[in-house]
Amino acid sequence: MSQSVSQTAEPLEVPQAPFDPAEEFAYRPVPPLAPISLFLGICAFSGFLGIPCLAIGVVGMIMGSIALWQIRRSAGEMGGKVVARLGVGLSAMLLLAGSGYHAYAYVTELPEGYLRVSFKELSQYQPAYAEGKVQFAPEVAELDGKPIYIKGYMYPTRQKFGISEFVLVKDTGQCCFGGQPKLTDMIVVKFDDGTTVNHREQQLVGIGGVFRATSPLQSGELTAIYTIEGTHFK
Repeated sequence: MSQSVSQTAEPLEVPQAPFDPAEEFAYRPVPPLAPISLFLGICAFSGFLGIPCLAIGVVGMIMGSIALWQIRRSAGEMGGKVVARLGVGLSAMLLLAGSGYHAYAYVTELPEGYLRVSFKELSQYQPAYAEGKVQFAPEVAELDGKPIYIKGYMYPTRQKFGISEFVLVKDTGQCCFGGQPKLTDMIVVKFDDGTTVNHREQQLVGIGGVFRATSPLQSGELTAIYTIEGTHFK
């Protein structure tokens, strides 16, 4: 009697190659918005330089979110998920950090006992003239003699260092292109206590001091009606 022996063949295990992150780029297309989001996330560091630059982080988050949506819709045909996530995460992190930095700076920059004023407020009250004298609105006259804190841009002069008097203007258009700014858009700043400052080109500066609404006075090539007896410069 013959005895048959049946042998069951076991399937061969095919060794798998280790995961290579480069495959995500080598075999699947990446939506352009993914690397753009990462680039904007890196650029979001500029949010610490100024509030308008915080918008870079917002755009980076939007671009990365759209890229992730495109990748999910592709059903595995597109890669770049890691890049898009990095772009969103970096943009969000720097947006929050930059916003917190500016919020803290805004709260702590005001000297104790000083009133925060802006050029936007001052420009609402146009001076009038009667009998050859300047007549100020009651809201402006009320500030006369009070310590205020205001931000603006330094009007360029020939002197760059050791400045004890300069004109503070409302925006960079007025400080960079010259000309005579509106009377309500500039203030003559004077440091009479020996303090001197250096000129800052196109940089927002904060000035604290006693506000004066006066008759027209000449400072260099400009004529102004507001002055500040400076005590703080930031």
